Amino acid sequence: MNREEFLRQLEELLYDIPENERRDAMEYYRNYFEDAGPQNEEKIIEELGSPQEVSSGIKKDLFGENYKEYDFAEKKEAGRGPRGDKTVRNILIAVILVLTFPVWIGLVVSVFGLLVAGGACVLALSIAVIALIGVFMIVGIVFGGVGIGQMAVGFPALGLIFLGLGLLMAAAAIVGLVVAVYIMGLAFPCILRTIVRLCKKPFQKRGASI
Repeated sequence: MNREEFLRQLEELLYDIPENERRDAMEYYRNYFEDAGPQNEEKIIEELGSPQEVSSGIKKDLFGENYKEYDFAEKKEAGRGPRGDKTVRNILIAVILVLTFPVWIGLVVSVFGLLVAGGACVLALSIAVIALIGVFMIVGIVFGGVGIGQMAVGFPALGLIFLGLGLLMAAAAIVGLVVAVYIMGLAFPCILRTIVRLCKKPFQKRGASI
């Protein structure tokens, strides 16, 4: 069983709980899988247990040990059973999407543009930091060479000063490079996950309510 199959079965098993509780539960488990990553999918499924066990736990938390006695009697009396809710909701969603097409397509394009611009800014900043580190390294090497040359021509004090400055700048460049690589290694995956989650979130909510 993979993640999609697990979530599909879980959503089917939670049809008889309130819609807002079902939506919150599905969003929680979707985020749980996303945070764990695809490489840990099997481990998470084994840890959670079967969809039946998870749905039973959710219903026990909501309704106590007598959760099996719970049903949607009030909704059925009003003619709003689970399937009726889905049909009406799907029709309303389709109508709203058609009527608001210019609005939401504009929002989608704007959000996509902002995400691209944000990614470009992060990339530009990374290039600037790397360039600055490169400048420090080159200047450090030049200073070190000047210092060695000064000591060779009979100016040891001046040579030591230049050599010390060169070594200091080279060391600063190395430390800066290590720190920059570490920060980028943490920041870029986090940024990518955030962008992917933001892009998926509207579709997840819609899928949970259908």
